[in-house]
Amino acid sequence: RDEMRELRKRKSLDKEQRRKDDIEEFKRIASRAERICVFSGSGLSAAAGLSTFTSRGGLYERATKRFKVKDGMKLFCNSFYRRKPKECRAIMSDIYFEALKAEPTSSHRALARLEVEERLVRHYTMNVDGLHRFVEGATTWTGEKGCAGKTVELHGSCRETLCTNFSCGGSRVSQMTLEQGHAFRKGKEVLCTECSGEIRPKVMLYDDGDSEFITPDVVMEVMDEDIAKSDLILWIGISFQQSASLEYFRNAQRVLKESCGGRAGEVTQAIINPDPDSWFNCVSGASGLDDMKIISVVSDSNTVLAGI
Repeated sequence: RDEMRELRKRKSLDKEQRRKDDIEEFKRIASRAERICVFSGSGLSAAAGLSTFTSRGGLYERATKRFKVKDGMKLFCNSFYRRKPKECRAIMSDIYFEALKAEPTSSHRALARLEVEERLVRHYTMNVDGLHRFVEGATTWTGEKGCAGKTVELHGSCRETLCTNFSCGGSRVSQMTLEQGHAFRKGKEVLCTECSGEIRPKVMLYDDGDSEFITPDVVMEVMDEDIAKSDLILWIGISFQQSASLEYFRNAQRVLKESCGGRAGEVTQAIINPDPDSWFNCVSGASGLDDMKIISVVSDSNTVLAGI
C-alpha cells in the first residue's frame, strides 16, 4: 500500500511539473510572437464573476432547472425562441444584469495591451458580456467596410438590442436600457421606438434567422485572412463542448493547412484552460492534427497572459 501511495504521489508531482513546464514553454513562445490571433470563450470572463455555459451550476444547468427543459442549451436555439420567446429573453436578460455588475479581468487588459503593442491580429470572442469595451486600448470590429477594430463579438452582445422588423427605418441595433432589461426578465414584449416592431437582445442563437444583423457573414472571410497571417493562435477559456467552438477550431486547422502548407505545424496553438478536459474535447473533435503544434496550457488565463 505504501508503495502504491508513493507511486500515485510521484505521478501527481510529475503531472504538476509537466503543467508548469508547459506554461513556461508557452510563455517563451508567446513572448516572441508578433502576430497573435485569439479565440475566447466564457472562461475568459469567469474571473469577473460571470457564469460559464457548460460548467456545474452554469447557464445551461440553471436554464434546465428554471424552465424545466431537458437540455438548457435549447433555450439558446432559434426554434425554441420562436416557440417560447419570453423564456429566451428572460435568460438573456439575466446575462445582461450579470454583465452589468462585472468588471474586465486582467486577461481583458492583457489582450488590450497586445493590441496597443500591435501584436494582436484579432480577438474573436464567443462571449456576449462586452467587457472588453471597458478596457482602454481595446477596439471593437463592427463589420463595416474598412473597420480596423480588433475584438469581434461572434455571438453578439447582451448589452444591445435588435429590432426584428426588417423594414425598420431606424437603426435596428441600440443599447439595451435597464427598463428594457427588466421588461425582458419579466417576460414582457418590448417594442422598437422607431417602427413599433418587436425587439430582442442582440445575442446569437443556434440557427438564428437574424444572424447577419448580429454578426455579418463576412466575418468568416476576415477570420480566414487573420488565421493565415498569424504566428500564434490562442484558444482561451473554451470548453469545446459546443458545436460552434469546434467549428471555429476545425476551420482554423483548414486555413492553416491551405495557407501555410508544410509550415502549418510551425504555427503554435495553445489551448488555455484550467480544465484539462478542454484539450481532450478539442483534439478528439477534430481530425488531421498530427502535423499541427497544439499545446495544452492547464491554467487560468489571468495567470499566463500576464507574462506575454
